[in-house]
Amino acid sequence: MFKKRVSQVVIVIMLFTNTLCASDAITVDSIFKKNNGVRSITSLDFITSNNTRTFTTYPTISSYDDGSRVIETRQTVLNETILYGYNSNIDFILSGNYIYNRITYAGRNSNDSKTNTKFDALWLGIKYDLDSILGEFKPSITFQTAVFQNFSYQQKEENHNLKSFSLQYSLKNYSDPLVSTISFATTQNLKREIGNKSVKLADSYTIGLDLSLILNPKVSLNFAFDNTFQTKMKEDDFVVNDSSILSSMGFGVTYSINEKNAFTFGARTGTSANTPDSTISFSL
Repeated sequence: MFKKRVSQVVIVIMLFTNTLCASDAITVDSIFKKNNGVRSITSLDFITSNNTRTFTTYPTISSYDDGSRVIETRQTVLNETILYGYNSNIDFILSGNYIYNRITYAGRNSNDSKTNTKFDALWLGIKYDLDSILGEFKPSITFQTAVFQNFSYQQKEENHNLKSFSLQYSLKNYSDPLVSTISFATTQNLKREIGNKSVKLADSYTIGLDLSLILNPKVSLNFAFDNTFQTKMKEDDFVVNDSSILSSMGFGVTYSINEKNAFTFGARTGTSANTPDSTISFSL
């Protein structure tokens, strides 16, 4: 009951905060503009997969197979990210995920579907914008850690703190009419206990490329490509998942509603076996 009430309070705070904050307008003039104060990004993702993996998508995608005979996964993920611009270089980041899961397991006589809704994770971090390189490239470094995670393994759940860490280096460039961002990211996971088992989730290393074609001051077309290498996953120091590659590509459209708000629709498809088949995203 306490866990349920905490989840409800977090959702109310996330939605209330979003009514007070505005996301960055996506226009040519604001590409390299630094906004101090509070902004927010609200996103809703619909994830479909017909393989045996369990997925997380924030801050980078990862997946694992816990041997539970999963044959289908349907996820709806609500993410609220709040950024506070402390000065012209530093942003503080608070990001929370709330998830609805529908997982289908293979049975001897028939398949069995189970659903659950939960507050999944809370990440805290900092983003630092460096000085421009050659006057054209804008680098930034982002560090985040999961101060709370709900971890599911073999149909058991436990909460963990400070077990996952993420570091990302991004390089943004604008060459009329194209905005390009190349990023290098890693997510590192410490061992965690669930039931009587010790689980070491895979670490991941990601390279991503995002392209935005500015059609006019209000509309841009977005293209995204990423490739992730995952290390081996271990249970009680025995390898249960080999290293793997996760890759995907996506397409989207961003519409700048006004100077303070922008709406983005995106669709992404997995191009490797261990990636979600498709992801549909809406962001404000």
